[in-house]
Amino acid sequence: MSALWWAAAGVLALQAAAAASVLVGVTRHATVAVLQDALVPLLAAAWPIGVAALVARRWPVAGAAGLLAGYHLWLLVPRLTRDRLPRWAASAPRVRLAVVNVYVDNETPDRLAAVVLGAAADLIVIAEWNDRFATAFDAAGGADAYPHRLLDPADRSDYAVAVVATRPLGDGSRMVRRGPLAAAQAVVDTPAGPLTLVALNPMAAVDPGGTPTWEAQLDELRRHLRGQRGALAVAGDLNATTARPHMRRLLALGLVDLHESLGRGLSASFKLAATGPPAAAGAVVRLDHVLTNARVRGLDAEDLDSAGSDHVPFVTDLAVRPRRRHGASDRS
Repeated sequence: MSALWWAAAGVLALQAAAAASVLVGVTRHATVAVLQDALVPLLAAAWPIGVAALVARRWPVAGAAGLLAGYHLWLLVPRLTRDRLPRWAASAPRVRLAVVNVYVDNETPDRLAAVVLGAAADLIVIAEWNDRFATAFDAAGGADAYPHRLLDPADRSDYAVAVVATRPLGDGSRMVRRGPLAAAQAVVDTPAGPLTLVALNPMAAVDPGGTPTWEAQLDELRRHLRGQRGALAVAGDLNATTARPHMRRLLALGLVDLHESLGRGLSASFKLAATGPPAAAGAVVRLDHVLTNARVRGLDAEDLDSAGSDHVPFVTDLAVRPRRRHGASDRS
C-alpha cells in the first residue's frame, strides 16, 4: 500500500480512537479530551477518504471510512435539527442573557466592554473576570447599567467567573464551592417565577492536571444540579464540547444545549488565538454554552464581536415557563 493510503489509514485510526473513547465514555488525558472536542470536524475527513477508497477499490479502507462517515452523520443530524418550539414559549416571560469569556490577556478590554454593553442583556455571565476588564467595563457604563454582581473577590485565577445583572438578584444567590468546583449561582425573579442561573468556567483540559480537575468539577456540578428545582440554566465557558463524555452525562440530567436546540450545533466559539495568524481561521469548536432544563427554552443566539478575546461572545433570549396553576394541563 502506498504512503498515501497509509496516511489515510492513519487518519481513520485516529478518528476511530476518538470515536471509541466517546462511546466508551473515557477521557482521562488531555490529548484524548482534545480529540473528543474535535470529534465532529475530525470525522468529516472520513467522507473524502471513503469516496477515494471506493474509486481506487481499496475495500478495507472504504469499509472503515464508511463506518466512520455513518457515525459522523449520526452525530450531525441532531446538531443540525432545530427542536420544536413548545407552545408556552411564545408568550412566556423572557430573560436576555449574554455569555462572554473576556480573556485575561485581552489587549482591548475597552472595546469588548462596549460590545458586551451593547448587547443590552438583563444578565451577563463573564468568564475570566479580571481587574483590567472590570475597570474598562465600569468606565464604559457597566457600573451604572449592571450594579448587581455576584463573584468571588478573592478569586484571582484565570478561571474567575462573575454574573452581573441590571436588577437585584433574588434569595439563594451565592457563590458555590464544592470541592474543586467554583460557580456563581444567581437567582433571578421573573413573572414566571425564579430562574436559577449557574455560571462557571471549569479548568481547561490542556492545563497541567486539567483533565482530571475538569472531570472532578463536572462531577460536582452534576451533584449540585440534582438538588435544583424549577427553571434552570447553566452557562459559561465550559471548556468542552458536548461530544465529551462528562458533558453528555451533564446533559443526561435533562438539560439541552442552546445552540444544538436551535439547529446550530456546528457553530463554534473558541479560537486558537486572540490575535495574529492563528486567529484568522476563526472559531473552531464550541466551548461556550447555555444549557437549560425543560422549564427554560432558548429562542435565539446571536454572536457578538470577540473584540480581542479568543472566544466569541453571544447573547440569547430565554423563555421561562410560568409555573402551572392547580389543575392546568402540562402539555407543551
